[in-house]
Amino acid sequence: MRVGIATVHTPGIHGGAEFLVDGLVEAVRSAGHSIHKITAPFTFDHPDAAGKALDHCLATDFTRFDGGQIDRMICLKFPAYMIRHPDKRVWLLHQHRAAYDLYGTPHGWLPGKPETDILRSRIVDGDGIALGSSEMGEARAVYTIAERVCARLRQYNGIESKALYHPPANAEDFHCEEPLPYVFVPSRLESLKRQDLMLRALAACTTPIKAVFAGTGSMHAHLLGLTEKLGLMDRVRFVGAVSRQEMLNYYAHAMAVFFGPLDEDYGYITLEGMLSGKPVITCKDSGGPLEFVIDGETGFVTAPEPDAIAQALERLAGNAGLARDMGRNGLARYKAMNISWDVVVETLLEDQPDVRTIGIRHSG
Repeated sequence: MRVGIATVHTPGIHGGAEFLVDGLVEAVRSAGHSIHKITAPFTFDHPDAAGKALDHCLATDFTRFDGGQIDRMICLKFPAYMIRHPDKRVWLLHQHRAAYDLYGTPHGWLPGKPETDILRSRIVDGDGIALGSSEMGEARAVYTIAERVCARLRQYNGIESKALYHPPANAEDFHCEEPLPYVFVPSRLESLKRQDLMLRALAACTTPIKAVFAGTGSMHAHLLGLTEKLGLMDRVRFVGAVSRQEMLNYYAHAMAVFFGPLDEDYGYITLEGMLSGKPVITCKDSGGPLEFVIDGETGFVTAPEPDAIAQALERLAGNAGLARDMGRNGLARYKAMNISWDVVVETLLEDQPDVRTIGIRHSG
């Protein structure tokens, strides 16, 4: 079968979405299909860029394709799922969040600006068409990467979908070793990832718990300054971008993993912590991680407040047996969920998809 995989790319960025695309391409190819990877350029520097990308994808028709017909098209990100194809299946990473759940917040577009209000309306209308059912739209089936993404799609567009989980890259490489006295905090250093919560929690602890932060991003200087301000320079390390082997080692030897973003779509870090046999601490408003972390069993789900996170940290630091048992429970839960690329490919390419969407336009 000839399978098209359509997504977008931003030069200089290779993160979770790109790892997903790489994994999907390899999994579909391993299943014996030929791949046509289609990527559209996308940048975040100005709302007008989203409008241009939207126009580009709306004008793209893959009913026919040079070199032969694409039998099935899998679309992943906004606005790649706007392209035309007679057998389009959507596996949605997320919608354009600046126009939806982040709209009217410091992280998204602000209401009352004509250029973004008009564009937001176009995006909502376009999503209703592209993600709707065969009766009211274009997609034969709509899956998402997590229940949290399903919930947003239902809330803002009245469209039903089904979550389809996938494993982190090279999931088999994660392992557990004897823990050392530090918490691992891997992620891009950006405001939505809320590493500042972890720093303030460390400062609130009565015991000198240590932490290792891995990753780069625009918040690095701010977080480093906050670390100094809170008097944590002897307990916190920022190791920046690390190699694959270094990351695996940090996971393997951690006492616990902290991942407390604001309304994350999915969150590989949660799964990587579970695969490493470590308890994961997350927050009640962190979105995707809540689909995997069971409070008090595989980790802790706390209020997004430093004192609450500090209490969870101190419970784990003061009870090695509890941390060990939670880590084992997390690994067992991951295995029981049957998260695999084989399931993803089989579901996305099945002849008669069982997901029927109901497209109801909703302005949000």
